[in-house]
Amino acid sequence: MELEFTFRNVEPTDAIKAWANKRFQKVTKHLKDPSSAHIEVAVDKHRHRAELTVHSSGELLRATDETDDMYTTLDGVMQKLEQAAQRQKERAGSVR
Repeated sequence: MELEFTFRNVEPTDAIKAWANKRFQKVTKHLKDPSSAHIEVAVDKHRHRAELTVHSSGELLRATDETDDMYTTLDGVMQKLEQAAQRQKERAGSVR
């Protein structure tokens, strides 16, 4: 599954896309059935912000992060989404 990107106030570079896709592939291991994923990347002065939204098996997972470095921001948002996916997996396992 590939990410859809939206860039705000930043040039869409292949390096940013490749970094985000590489990290997202690690996160998809924890998702049951991801159907779509969208990441919005924005820069406002020195703040780098990323918001990631994933639709997975009827559920919506969303994570945001903001730092002063784009790659750190992407790592942070992927880590938060991975934690949310693990929580979702644990909840689904405890219901059954």
